[in-house]
This record gives sequence, structure tokens and C-alpha cells, in this order.
Amino acid sequence: MVFNTRFALAEDYNLCQSQVDEYQNNGHILLRNVIPESEIAELRTTVLRTHEALKAEEEDFQKAFRITQNLWEINDTVRVHVLSKRYAGIAAKLLGCRDVRIYHDLTFFKEGLGKGKATPWHQDGHYWPLDTEGCITLWVPLIDCPVDMGPMSFVSGSHLNKNAEHLPISDESDEYIRNLVEKENLTVAPAQHMNAGDATFHSCWTYHAAASNTTERTRIAFAIAYYDADAKVPLQPPTNERRAANLARWFPGAVPGGPAATEKNPAVLFPRD
Repeated sequence: MVFNTRFALAEDYNLCQSQVDEYQNNGHILLRNVIPESEIAELRTTVLRTHEALKAEEEDFQKAFRITQNLWEINDTVRVHVLSKRYAGIAAKLLGCRDVRIYHDLTFFKEGLGKGKATPWHQDGHYWPLDTEGCITLWVPLIDCPVDMGPMSFVSGSHLNKNAEHLPISDESDEYIRNLVEKENLTVAPAQHMNAGDATFHSCWTYHAAASNTTERTRIAFAIAYYDADAKVPLQPPTNERRAANLARWFPGAVPGGPAATEKNPAVLFPRD
């Protein structure tokens, strides 16, 4: 089974130049069938089981979603997916870089029946402790995800600024970005129905949000955050507490101005880097 999984995940995804252009212009894109259909059930079962194994470390973001992180470090099936050249190849092509490294992986569970509240508008870049614009997240539902289950909406072109960088995900970031969208007449790309295995890719600087989950099922989603393999750690100290915590947690031993490359951040396409 592991051999078959690795074979399927080594196959290139057919990404065309117009899709690369779309991502680079908008800062986000929805791609269909990123996870091969034959792999979805096993990954879903494994993610659920591994999330439970990490339950003591679970974080609940304002009742909007529950996360656990770095499942790949404790489960071989998740590891095969996180280190898949298929997914990393998409990320590298969209970013326009030679290779990507792993920042971390995450679960994103949003409870049904409205218990999983709306995710506020925010920029992930508030949390990323790296000196690079080359940051991207793959987000994939592991069950079919209709619009009323809470897939993500994006503000197209917002990755070209850092106006909300100073704000963590919160009601404040939501209000701030909503005001920017209205004042500057920005384009909101609404959430779309996603089948299990479809994936969005978005820059860490793209404004994004998600509605509450009003279905009867929990939204089960998984994400992998990548960055340009040549990125460095900033020379200056982190500008907020979460960046400082993430630098210590995800880049142990990395030094200011040095490469953002530790044992927790393997390069995927050229693993010897």
C-alpha cells in the first residue's frame, strides 16, 4: 500500500501556465483533484486518528476551527503526503522557485450545526517568521465541502501588500480587512464547492476567511505550508509573540540571517539540500 501511495504522489500534477499566472496575479487558486482519488480515504482516516493522538496539543481558534500541527512527524502515511513531490511541485511552480521546504502541516476541523463559527478575515503572514515573499499554503478538504460547510474566500491581489500584517486572526482583523475591501473596492473571490481532494493554494499574505459550518458534518481539512527553499531567517528579532514562538518551534537552531533550514524543514523536490 505504501508503494502505491508513493507512486501516485510522485506523479506530476498537470499545471498550465495560465494557472501559474492566475495564482501570481491573485495570490490564490483552486485546483481540482490534487490528491489522487485512490488516496483520499486512507489519508482522511489517518489524519483523524493522528489528530486524536495529538489532542492534548489541540488549539481552538475562537471556536472557528480546531488545529493540530506537524502530524507528519509521528505518522508515516501523513509523512508520505507532506513530502509528496506532486504537491510540492505545484507549490514551487506557483511561487516560481526551484524548490520548497516544509514549514508545518495542520488540521483544520470546523464543527457543524453552526458550532464552527466564521473564520475572521486575516493574513497568515502575521505568524510567519521568515524573510521571504515565497510562502504558500495548500488547503484540502478530506470530505466533500459544500459552500455551507465553510471553504475559504479570498481577496484577489491582496498578497501584494502587508496592510493587515500587524493583526492576529481576530474580530479586529476581520473588521480591518472588511473596511479595506469596501474602501479600496477590492475583489472578493467567494468560496466554491470543493470535492474531497480538491485544493486551494494561497499566499501567506492573501486576505482570506471562511463562513461558519451550517451542515450537520464536521469540516475535515488538512493543510501543508511551504516556503521557498532558499528563504532565510530575518536578521531582526520577530515583531510579535506568535512569530517568536513559531521561530523557536518550527526552526530550532536557526540563526538570524541564516538559512531557514532545519531538520523540521526538509526540502521536498531536492531532498539533499
